[in-house]
Amino acid sequence: MTTSEATEFAASTERSLALAADALRARQDPSGYWKGDFETSLIGESGEVILRHYLRLPVDETVAAAARTILAEQTPTGGWASYHAGPDELLLSVFCYVALRLAGHAADEPELRAAAASIRAAGGIESVDNLIMLAWLALIGLWPWRDIPLVPPEIVLLPSSFPGNIYQFGAAARGIVVANSLFMAERPVVPAGFEIRELFAEPDRRRLPRSLAVRAATTLSHLYGRHPIGPLRRRAIRKASRWLMKTQETDGSWGGNWPQTANVVMGLTAVGCPQDHSVLRAAMAGLDRYVVDKDGQRRIEMWTSVVMDTALGLSANVMAGGPEAKAATEPAVRWLLDNQVTELGDWAVLTPDPVAGGWPYEFTNNANPDADDTAWAMAALRRIHPRGSDRAVDAACERAHRWLLSQQGDDGGWAAFEPLRWRLPGRDKLAAIGFLEAPSADITGHVLEALGADGRAGTPAARRGIHWLRRNQHADGSWPGWWACFHLHGTSAAVTGMTACGVPGDDPAISRACDWITAHQQDDGGWGEDIRALHQPEWIGRGASTPSQTAWALLALVAAGRDDSAPVRAGVDFLTRTQQPDGDWAEPWHTWVVHHDGLYWRDSLLRLIYPVMALSAYRAALAARER
Repeated sequence: MTTSEATEFAASTERSLALAADALRARQDPSGYWKGDFETSLIGESGEVILRHYLRLPVDETVAAAARTILAEQTPTGGWASYHAGPDELLLSVFCYVALRLAGHAADEPELRAAAASIRAAGGIESVDNLIMLAWLALIGLWPWRDIPLVPPEIVLLPSSFPGNIYQFGAAARGIVVANSLFMAERPVVPAGFEIRELFAEPDRRRLPRSLAVRAATTLSHLYGRHPIGPLRRRAIRKASRWLMKTQETDGSWGGNWPQTANVVMGLTAVGCPQDHSVLRAAMAGLDRYVVDKDGQRRIEMWTSVVMDTALGLSANVMAGGPEAKAATEPAVRWLLDNQVTELGDWAVLTPDPVAGGWPYEFTNNANPDADDTAWAMAALRRIHPRGSDRAVDAACERAHRWLLSQQGDDGGWAAFEPLRWRLPGRDKLAAIGFLEAPSADITGHVLEALGADGRAGTPAARRGIHWLRRNQHADGSWPGWWACFHLHGTSAAVTGMTACGVPGDDPAISRACDWITAHQQDDGGWGEDIRALHQPEWIGRGASTPSQTAWALLALVAAGRDDSAPVRAGVDFLTRTQQPDGDWAEPWHTWVVHHDGLYWRDSLLRLIYPVMALSAYRAALAARER
């Protein structure tokens, strides 16, 4: 590249960055936070219709709007996909079909005939292996309760030191487990008013063989379910109900999200809690806050990514700099400080000497903050206020640091919520559906980045985290992530975390990781990894280039000192070429993960935040090289 070409390339990068930073700042809420649209599959929209039927609510415009949304996203092959441009997904297609029938659509309508054909082609409803979700169909009489293993409410009576107690489940699933135990104890049925025989690939064989463990669990749980110990069962239902009511958030939700709140509503009503009870009235109002009505359709934001978006948006704003940065910075700092969790929650039960100080993902989830959002918030605050420059930030970061230390696993890694404590069979399957979570490279890398920003790069906790990453690096140089797709996210986070804690760019682990990243660059200069990589190894590191994933790769390469390389320049060029006139980027792909078995999401703000961070990091590296 000639001097004039280099000058024009730098100028083009600067123009792109300025345009993107302006677009980011324009999307900040006046109160200081950023929040993108949380977009996932239609499992929430279809689930809302099922929930309303179970609660005997009228089939009104709410249900009609949800049905319009569902029909609008039906694929040409008849079913519904769980991610952009993906194939029909069996469980989701079953739920969408049932929701349309509950909304008044007939089975002989062309759209529903096509949907039923797609479901049968995938093995039929009898091939659905997510028994937790099939329980929703059992509640409306479309699946026999006898086929579903029951969680007894007596689980809440187990001491916290006893294997299988509720505090050994992942934080994101704990409330759902307790809520499901309530409606599984009663096994109520509010008949749908129709059958779904047409969804069976083999109508005369209602069940496919399950594993021996599942069959045994189903048989034993129903045996006890038919003949529970009366006083023990009544005590368990009372305790589970009280526990759920006690853990309700101030906005009426549980866990700050739609799925957990919906399950708790069904559980409490199953054991006799009236719908006009103050707890349930607040819960229904809380569910309404997740609704987005747009163009006659009804969408459900199952989670709200406000802390993640605010922390990352704040970092991007500060990294971009410029005269407009300060006006956006201080409101965001105040918002983060005001939303730090300063009370003990579920996570504290099995944590020795617990100290509050984390941040949650959502507006309200005081029961269960997570290490990822805590790390992002801590790193963002330190980008603005180094240690000793602001007493309030110092205090918040000290609390966050102590909380993060309490959540580090025995092996040195971090999971998003709590250290993995499950030692019983079935751990891998429970992890896949979100009931458990093991330490991962992306979370561990993000925590290391926060520790480095806080001046704690050389602490024992940081050294243990680095050692965990070294032990768990794959032979090809990559790391799989957990919460985003997949090796690209894990590898980027590991590199940025390790380098933030002083590991040099020529360290063998960093070099192998960067070689893996550059080897998976696309021909257009960008990077992308398809959701299919979660289950099909041939897709690892492969997929259509996206702005956010390209930015992940660039952040890692720049952090490792490869800013002056041809792959980095090609990646920067990809971002500047694909940017829209308004400063944003288009990114329809789902690149983030809730559950590895079918629930994926995208955030309309991250496609803007990450490129701003990457372009800023590239510009800073070039400036440092010139100096």
